[in-house]
Amino acid sequence: MDKIVIKPHHFLDIIKLYGAGLDIFVPDEKMGHDFYRIGNMILNDKNILMSLTTGKDDICTPCKYCRNGKCIDSLSSIKDFDMKDDYNKALDKRIIEFFNLDLNKEYTSYELCNIYLSDASFIFNVWKEEDDDKTDMRYDYFVKGAKKYIHTKTNWFNSISFCILFQFSLFPQCFF
Repeated sequence: MDKIVIKPHHFLDIIKLYGAGLDIFVPDEKMGHDFYRIGNMILNDKNILMSLTTGKDDICTPCKYCRNGKCIDSLSSIKDFDMKDDYNKALDKRIIEFFNLDLNKEYTSYELCNIYLSDASFIFNVWKEEDDDKTDMRYDYFVKGAKKYIHTKTNWFNSISFCILFQFSLFPQCFF
């Protein structure tokens, strides 16, 4: 069984984007991170095991801004934060503390989604530096995505499509 190491806010972002209508994630070649791969794994397997971290996770590892386990990307849009690494750690710490999550425990994606949805208003306590409209939208899309995720059976067609796309990205020569 696959296991994922993930930051708490990355998990929320995946479910939020799912709520916004994104059913299959595609690679971001500009950044080089694995958001698409991890997002698709989560959307296609509600029982996937996840360990939480405030450091680099499986999404960050291949990113061009990940150096020595830290994000070196700068940030100018959030008051009091110059670096994404500092802001991301603040977000993750707030989520962990709000739900009393255990960094030494493995959660299934289904379980973590239910935990987050149990008090989705946590979003307003976590993303407190962002403007209200953006936070409202994050909340709405997360709730929509979480309900969809929890109540939808895994789409085997999407799982097969994901496997084919993933294999193609690794071994394009095999498809021609």
